[in-house]
Amino acid sequence: MPSSSLPLLATTALVALEHRPARVLDVGPGNGKYGVILREYGHRHLELLDAVEAEPRYLESFPWLSALYDHVYTTDVVHLVDHSLARYDLVLMVDVLEHLTHDDGEELLRRIPGRVVVSTPRDFFQNPEADQGWPTERHRSVWTVDELAAVRDLEVVDVDAFDKLGGIIVRAAPL
Repeated sequence: MPSSSLPLLATTALVALEHRPARVLDVGPGNGKYGVILREYGHRHLELLDAVEAEPRYLESFPWLSALYDHVYTTDVVHLVDHSLARYDLVLMVDVLEHLTHDDGEELLRRIPGRVVVSTPRDFFQNPEADQGWPTERHRSVWTVDELAAVRDLEVVDVDAFDKLGGIIVRAAPL
């Protein structure tokens, strides 16, 4: 089921809130934990908080998502058209990039014109749910800082050193 590394949560949330985004797209919101954080700590400047979720069963599992987010789009983020992505001054991709192929991930990152905050595992592993009827949980890639930097102008915020919980947090400036 959707989750992410607890040790990376605080840093990722602080990086997401740092520039006081007004319009945010949370890609793969899981149970909505970042939506709650953005609503609580970004409420003074937050005008729009949307989410895009590829797995419709998560909307059934977490019915509060429709109350937490202004809009929840049920589609694969790679299918969002460019003008939809341009609506946001921050796209938050926590534990999302590893679910895309390198080609799809690179194309998506290049198409997002605003700020992007990415948190992704440092090491490859496979989610057990991927073979239990949840194909959107399959990991299709692993990313290095150099690979991410080759796609966009990135600032590395953190490369966590926890053995099994390690991750990379990067911030991309607008193109």
